[in-house]
Amino acid sequence: MAQRPFDFVIVGGGTAGCVLANRLTADPRIRVLVLEAGRPDYWWDLPIQLPIAMGMPVGNEHHDWLYESEPEPGLQSRRLHHPRGKGIGGSSSINGMIYQRGHRADFDRWAAECGTPEWDYAHCLPYFRRLENCLDERDDAYRGHGGPHTLSRGPADGPIFAAFLAAAEQAGHTVLPDLNGAEQEGFAPLDQGVRGGRRESAARAYLHPARRRRNLEVRSRVMVTRIHVDGGRAVGVRYRQGNDSESVVTAREIILCAGAIGTPQLLQVSGVGDADQLARLGVPVVDDLPGVGESLQDHLAVHLQHVCREPVSMAHVRRKVNWPGIVAEALLLGTGPGSRNPMQAGGFVRSTPDQSHPDLMFLLAPLAMHSSERSIPIGEHGYQMHVGVMRSSARGSVRITSPDPSQHPAIRLNFLTGAEDRQRWVDAIRIGRELLAQPAMERLNGGESLPGPEVRSDDEVVDWVARTARVGLHLACSARMGIDEGAVVDPTTLRVRGLDGLRIVDAAIIPSLTNANTYAPVLMLAEKAADMILGNTPLPPEDPATAPTSIAVGGPGTAGEPAEAEPATA
Repeated sequence: MAQRPFDFVIVGGGTAGCVLANRLTADPRIRVLVLEAGRPDYWWDLPIQLPIAMGMPVGNEHHDWLYESEPEPGLQSRRLHHPRGKGIGGSSSINGMIYQRGHRADFDRWAAECGTPEWDYAHCLPYFRRLENCLDERDDAYRGHGGPHTLSRGPADGPIFAAFLAAAEQAGHTVLPDLNGAEQEGFAPLDQGVRGGRRESAARAYLHPARRRRNLEVRSRVMVTRIHVDGGRAVGVRYRQGNDSESVVTAREIILCAGAIGTPQLLQVSGVGDADQLARLGVPVVDDLPGVGESLQDHLAVHLQHVCREPVSMAHVRRKVNWPGIVAEALLLGTGPGSRNPMQAGGFVRSTPDQSHPDLMFLLAPLAMHSSERSIPIGEHGYQMHVGVMRSSARGSVRITSPDPSQHPAIRLNFLTGAEDRQRWVDAIRIGRELLAQPAMERLNGGESLPGPEVRSDDEVVDWVARTARVGLHLACSARMGIDEGAVVDPTTLRVRGLDGLRIVDAAIIPSLTNANTYAPVLMLAEKAADMILGNTPLPPEDPATAPTSIAVGGPGTAGEPAEAEPATA
């Protein structure tokens, strides 16, 4: 007997695609197909499974799309590598596993940009809580327990972390119980997506538990080449598997979850985008949407490094002779340095008192990892602080250069071209240096190796940033939702403007970048999107700061899953 048609085709098995695959197929009447261009996230593939190996997939053609930017004018015309996950789990299989929601003001700004309160903090908080399974004691008014995605707070133990948090207080900052709780401004141990010594990717949290459902089909190594539109409605997609000729699969709805680069690229090669740009490339115009591929944003980051006077860092993890033992402890016991990202403490501060909310992020690792220019040699003790400027007026773009979907698009971020970027970076390096120079760090401080004592003046700091800064791996906003002429997606339905049967659910639709990592917001966005797509009653808004309430969190029942369906947790 032939199977009935698919209700939904999800293009992309990354973070949002995994969430939707789970939540949509919780109803056994709904048939879903997930198409992923990369390979499966094999359990034995340690570079994507072992937290300490997080740097290994980056730059590896099996795990990373290997995108490269056009020359960036604000960064001395350097071409930057933009790592994007290639495989089941998407970038959640290669990211740093640090879970940060962002400041409440970011989501209130989303609501203003979208013209609806449905995206403000009070409406997003219940979905953050629903997805979370916090293993540590948290404030239940703000955090979730029993959700699909496990979160564990980094222990941040040892002399370096103790000194760092003490230094934060000495510098006048607050040490908080939870950066994802009532307040974000301050320092604390960090939440990480790890479970039992392994990475908790979106695939592990959401997709794997749903794979046994008969109404879900997942195909990997499948390159979607076009969205098939008929009479103003998306009715299917064309795809290619290996060297096979193109095939077509149809569905009631198409949901793009290919990310901030892949989604606008697929729209453009399908004729959805700026009509003039598409016409110049010979692409027939299906829907003239000038905002497709525009407003691209990411964070920029540098590393401050110090030599450590005492042998108390994690320098031993960089010696290959120690790797077998580190791997074994993480896999067999779920403990040890291999079981976590070394950056286990950090915080958010304002570059100047007149900022409305924090615009700088600092993360500390008790070892000096490979960075730019002269890093501390392998085997020598040191510590490293990640410094990120989290707000900029600079905007970039993703634009195809060929109708061929296998050709990478032109990517520009225009880093360091925002009106306040220069001063924010001067302030960021100053504040970071002041933090690491506090009396609490004096016993450990063997001197700054990066950027080094020769980088002092404002001009020297900005030149160093332009010469060495890297991307934050938080690409977003390239097919943003909103109500202005540049918006691509309707914020009330997540449908692409001007087309029926086509929605986008991934980082591309974020209206503007949050002041933190984007993994948590994309998980939340996809959870909220699932209710919108299914027509479920949305979770009621709540703001514990003004009117504490209690909601059911975590379990699949909150997403309208029938009692007989498989649970959403592993």
